[in-house]
Amino acid sequence: MVIETQNEKPKHRIQLSKVGVKNLKTFVVTERSGLRHHIVPKVEITIDLPADLKGIHMSRLVESMTEELSDQFMVHPSIEEIQIKILEGLTQKHPFSRGEIRFDFEFGYSTRTPVSNKRTWEVCDVTSITRKVNDSPFIHEVEIQVIGNTVCPHCMANNEGLTHIQRAIGKLRVIGKTELIPTYGSMIDIIESSFSSKTYSLLKLEDEMHVTKKMHENPLLVEDVCRNILQHAKDAFSERGLDIFAEARSLESIHKHDVIAEGRIVTNGD
Repeated sequence: MVIETQNEKPKHRIQLSKVGVKNLKTFVVTERSGLRHHIVPKVEITIDLPADLKGIHMSRLVESMTEELSDQFMVHPSIEEIQIKILEGLTQKHPFSRGEIRFDFEFGYSTRTPVSNKRTWEVCDVTSITRKVNDSPFIHEVEIQVIGNTVCPHCMANNEGLTHIQRAIGKLRVIGKTELIPTYGSMIDIIESSFSSKTYSLLKLEDEMHVTKKMHENPLLVEDVCRNILQHAKDAFSERGLDIFAEARSLESIHKHDVIAEGRIVTNGD
């Protein structure tokens, strides 16, 4: 006979908003827009816990994921669809009012150098979260983080054209229903187009000259980068109903600190 200690009454009758597993790793394969990706996400699965229950059955959270991903050769249409199926499976194993699953992973994509036209592979950071609250539709949150660069226009304007340059990080986060979530590629393009210039893992001399010139022809404050991300996202996703957040962070080359800018817009699909 198994004693279900999780079903006992807790000492303190306090509802908990998130209880679950964190830093669990798995392997998934997706194919979207004709491109196949092999992804190793770091996973967090949580549900809420009523005030009258001592704990949850943690193994059931992991079991719901492993059952969905048990076929190592199964190809999924998207991360969002995987997360929906995991939460749907969990509803059959463990009662909850609010469930959430989060994947953090690196996403690889290819591009070409601007002058020599050599193929190069780039990597960005992705966070994908799916939430289920009672009988409401699934809500997704996707954040992409990409590295670019900036050139300071203020120093340039006051220093006879001389200025400092630095690596910068752009983030774009969208929240919405399943059918409204854009592709990772479209979000990456928006962020990369918002910097003074893109950055590349591979650059030949002619590419370095091109990027350097482009940067100095397009000096931007970190505030400019953040607004660029928001405006480009608004232009691209105006027909979708999305909550859109942006953050730009400059890793200052002449300071010992970073500078940031954050903003938010909403598109209503009109």
